[in-house]
Amino acid sequence: MESLIQIVNKLQDVFAVIGEHKIDLPQIVVVGSQSSGKSSVLESLVGRSFLPRGTGIVTRAPLILQMIRYTKEERDKVIKLTKNNDIKSWATFLHKPETIYDNFDEVRYEIEKQTDVLAGSNKGITHESIVLKVFTLSYDLTFVDLPGITKVPVGDQPEDIDEQIQELILKYVQLENSIILAVVTANTDPTTSESLKIARKMDPNGIRTIAVVTKLDLIDKGTIQDTTELLCGHKIPVKLGIIGVVNRSQKDINDNKSMKETLKSEKDFLRLNYPEIYKKHGNKVLAKTLQDILVKHIKKTYPILHKSLQDTKTRLETELKTLQTPDSKVSFILNLLKNISKSYTDTILGNRKDVSDTIVMGGARISEIINEEYLDKINQINPLHDLTDEQIGVILLNTSGITKSSFVNEKALERMISRQLSNLIEPSMSSVDFVRVEMLKIFDAIDENVLETLKRFPRINSDVRNVLNNMLDKKLNNLKDFIKSFIETYQSCLNTTNPNFLIQLVRSSSDFQDTNIAAFMSNNSIKNTKNHKCVSLEDNEKKENENYIQLFKQMLSGINDLDNNIETSKQVKIHKSLTECYFNFIKEIIRDFVPKRIHHKMVKLVLETFEQELDEKVFTPYVINRTFEEVMTEEEGVIDERQKIEEMLNAVNIALKNMVDIQCF
Repeated sequence: MESLIQIVNKLQDVFAVIGEHKIDLPQIVVVGSQSSGKSSVLESLVGRSFLPRGTGIVTRAPLILQMIRYTKEERDKVIKLTKNNDIKSWATFLHKPETIYDNFDEVRYEIEKQTDVLAGSNKGITHESIVLKVFTLSYDLTFVDLPGITKVPVGDQPEDIDEQIQELILKYVQLENSIILAVVTANTDPTTSESLKIARKMDPNGIRTIAVVTKLDLIDKGTIQDTTELLCGHKIPVKLGIIGVVNRSQKDINDNKSMKETLKSEKDFLRLNYPEIYKKHGNKVLAKTLQDILVKHIKKTYPILHKSLQDTKTRLETELKTLQTPDSKVSFILNLLKNISKSYTDTILGNRKDVSDTIVMGGARISEIINEEYLDKINQINPLHDLTDEQIGVILLNTSGITKSSFVNEKALERMISRQLSNLIEPSMSSVDFVRVEMLKIFDAIDENVLETLKRFPRINSDVRNVLNNMLDKKLNNLKDFIKSFIETYQSCLNTTNPNFLIQLVRSSSDFQDTNIAAFMSNNSIKNTKNHKCVSLEDNEKKENENYIQLFKQMLSGINDLDNNIETSKQVKIHKSLTECYFNFIKEIIRDFVPKRIHHKMVKLVLETFEQELDEKVFTPYVINRTFEEVMTEEEGVIDERQKIEEMLNAVNIALKNMVDIQCF
């Protein structure tokens, strides 16, 4: 039976083929600064020298290194293919699966060659990965080797190369299923280690971080005690352990010192310098520890990974369904138009199943505009906006002409009320505009699957939107004309004998009534010692209300002289009060009428006729002109998107099939 790690390797292979994906696979991510010994650690674990070396950034693409412990049958098969009976280990690349490498110098050359293909030859980096499989008798392990952390660009490297590398490293280490292998050098202060800084940032509690301390043989003899404390975990807060290793020096590499000799030298060095803890360190211990950690981690993350794959499969199947090419173009378009109309109507009427719990949308937003925002604007309008006492006095004089002004000058009152009512027109017109804009925005909030399907076909998308836009424009102009005409009617047709208006006068403040009545009686020499107090209609007897109404009727028809002093003129005060009261009376009518009219003559009519309009203005012309092939031309990139989703879905299905074996462990 394959090992758990080999099963996860298969998952890596599947997703590496399709490139970018959001599947978080269990894996060990190697992070370290340039010249920290990352390459030496990996080569010691593999037991072969195969990684590119040199100055500057050598690793410029993520290298997924899969160590696979082969069986006798697998080795026999490779011997037959390579004609090499002495083969002990070999390698293959995912991008060249048929080529078997038994010469690891050629592996190094192929890594360099493929890196140039993916990242270019100008020392830049890439997020595209190289998958290398090394078959060995040693261990089952998987690593992701990343570019070494650097601060200064070299040669023709981009100026922001450090930021690019940080971004690439974070992309891998931030994944919850990643084990961080932080490479730290023994001859530097661990508190300044860039790899540990990144590990602490992405894994602050150290629960998925293991540290490897390299270059133990390069420290001063006097600092061995400090290094011992470091190796015992007293300086680096990581939960998965700290392991020291001694790898080949550059001289060893130049002298072609074998890995077997290197491991023996390492063991001797550790026993001599760290006798109390040497059994807990070294490359063999590191390999065994990493293998145990990875196996436990795979078992732990299996349920989460399996659910992620299932959810991804469901999502991709839904996406693919919307991107499928229909068998019957006629029925497809007809159904699409019906679905558009239904989803648009459901969104406005609140019948959607996938109702949002974060934002107010659809019909609720329209209701906000016409029932709250519009009313707020109307209510905030000052009935006497830009109308001073001086202006009222001048209007009274000018409308009297050569004759004396009446106590209530109807011509002046008409002018003032008409002028003030014009302030209601703009917010009412704006409310219609806002609803139109919102109804267009709602179209982009209909069922996501319907919308995505529509967007695939630019011609249909454009035609449908034009129909809705034209419908709203037509309703908009008619509605605005009607509302404006409605308000203008009240501007030109003043009716101060309207019973409702008179009742509102009765309900107005006692100060207002006392002022008006006193002025009327004073100017007409009416003697009346009774103190008239106005209270609410509910508290007055019917007869008393009728008396007030009769009194106001007399006031509105009485004749008086205009005071010489406009500022203290009783007539100015009365006309000011009447204008304010009549404005509020008409405002109540307008603020009740406009929202109802918008709802009835715009929102409701559009919903009732949208499907019919789509049929007449979109579908029928397609039938008459036989343009189904033309309008079904897909948006550029849709075919590529469909192919990408199909590949991803196939990869997920293969991954789920492979994961069945994990349950056996």
